[in-house]
Amino acid sequence: MSEQPMCPSEDLGVCRSCSKKILMWTVAGNVVMSGLKLAGGVFTNSSGLIADGLQSLSCVATSILIMISLVFSGRQSDERFPFGYAKAEFIAALSAFSVLIGLGLYIVLSNLLAIFRREFVQPDIMALPIVVVSAFLTYMMYRYNFCAGTRLDSPGLVANGCHAGADLFSSGAVIVAILVAQIGPAFAICDKFAALIVGAIIVKDALGHWTSNLQAVLDQVPDSGFRRRIEVLVARDFAPYSVRNIKFRRVGKKFWLGITLQGPTGILVAEELERTGAVRAALTGAFAEIDTVDLYTDLGGG
Repeated sequence: MSEQPMCPSEDLGVCRSCSKKILMWTVAGNVVMSGLKLAGGVFTNSSGLIADGLQSLSCVATSILIMISLVFSGRQSDERFPFGYAKAEFIAALSAFSVLIGLGLYIVLSNLLAIFRREFVQPDIMALPIVVVSAFLTYMMYRYNFCAGTRLDSPGLVANGCHAGADLFSSGAVIVAILVAQIGPAFAICDKFAALIVGAIIVKDALGHWTSNLQAVLDQVPDSGFRRRIEVLVARDFAPYSVRNIKFRRVGKKFWLGITLQGPTGILVAEELERTGAVRAALTGAFAEIDTVDLYTDLGGG
């Protein structure tokens, strides 16, 4: 899904204020929707609507986790945590997607078992207005969460938006299944298939985002050529220096780099300091992924 931003403002302060309201409304909206879907699914015999309700209920837990993580990730670095607290958001996103994976697997397995046992019940048409209204509300939550998450580069808010997006797709599957099941009792199996689709969407979406957030926690570099591009820049613009070693650590959305430069003997201290300062400025200017660079020198290597 790709959408235009909901808000035309480029002011990040406005986005941060908006994100707090969005999370509160997301929690409140999902509490209401999960109750309606679960109750509606029970009374209308719709397995698809019950599965959709479980997903909305998990959205509540996800949003609460994200709200807590945003408080921690916004704290300044200190002596105990010199790299800051920004990874709290990635860890919260990992937790949220782990819950989703477990939920999706439960939905898939329970409905597969029901299909093998031929436990089919035709859902009542009254399930349809419930899922249609909830789909509209879910779409609005998807748009607003994704807008704020993209503007603030927040993995937690993006996770919330992706969660709502998966919920929206699953609601669409439930709508189709309810309509098809109305043809007759022989088509009641469609309701179970809708629930299977809901579970599969949850697992597929959550696994992808779980992996990307794990990579962030483990300080994976942006891409395989990132290190090489740094080496090329230093060798091209700052000879006789060359890169001997690079260490990476994620600091929020960017990276801290610890770089050891190798150079010949006979370089004066003042010249060395001036040159390394220029290297630091060139790297932070050339690479948007870099937040801070600490440089070390090993003179006499060439």
